[in-house]
Amino acid sequence: MIRINATLRTEDFGSAGARRLVRAGRVPAEMYGKDGNIHISLDAHDFGLQLRKLAVGKECEVAVDGKNYKCIFKALQENIMYGTLVHADFQIC
Repeated sequence: MIRINATLRTEDFGSAGARRLVRAGRVPAEMYGKDGNIHISLDAHDFGLQLRKLAVGKECEVAVDGKNYKCIFKALQENIMYGTLVHADFQIC
């Protein structure tokens, strides 16, 4: 199973915060579940390497600050003009 490392986002939400994260080499992401949403950020380089093995609808494990979540990779948004990852979505199983 593919393991993705992430950090929890506790502040700086919205489109301006997402742009700041992308410029800093991070990818803002969401994990959706029955208990609510979890806002996370991923390292763009490491996540880009993991995308070679990951496809939409595939199961993966997301590690957020020492806690592991079994998730399904749902969506990826990228800026095709600049070749950067913009946003990722995961659904908690």
